[in-house]
Amino acid sequence: MDLKIFGKIIREKRNNLNLRQEELSEKSGVAIKTIHSIELGKGNPAIKTILRLFNILELDFIVVSAKTTENQ
Repeated sequence: MDLKIFGKIIREKRNNLNLRQEELSEKSGVAIKTIHSIELGKGNPAIKTILRLFNILELDFIVVSAKTTENQ
């Protein structure tokens, strides 16, 4: 999985929903620092963290996974 593309998808969806990182953190229970790192394509988030974010952002894991592995 390309973490930079993954982070870009998270950031774009968050922005489309007009959520600040702080708001996403409050709603998902994921630390702001973790969200920031994910959006920058850094770190290796746990599946639990990813699923929490996807739940709030209404993202489908399979669709995002496919988008991040298309060019590999």
